[in-house]
Amino acid sequence: MPSERYNETLANIDESISAHVKANKNPGSIVTGWVMVASVSHPESLSRDGYVMQSSSSLPHHTQLGLLNMAIQDKSNMSIISTMRAMMEGDD
Repeated sequence: MPSERYNETLANIDESISAHVKANKNPGSIVTGWVMVASVSHPESLSRDGYVMQSSSSLPHHTQLGLLNMAIQDKSNMSIISTMRAMMEGDD
């Protein structure tokens, strides 16, 4: 069972993500779920990274995977668009 501290920090992350989305996308947006991945290193083994994944409370695994997959596809598409724009700018 998660500790009180865990629940508190998870609620803080949830509130921060919601505030960020409302401030930068649309004030009427309602965040229905989120997944966060962080790269971490331990002071005793700085040469190796680890990963921490956290999601909003009660978000099913299949929905987490869907959000992560969507993020990968979006990053890939943005990279392609950026490359194409750079190529087109060079055609002048």
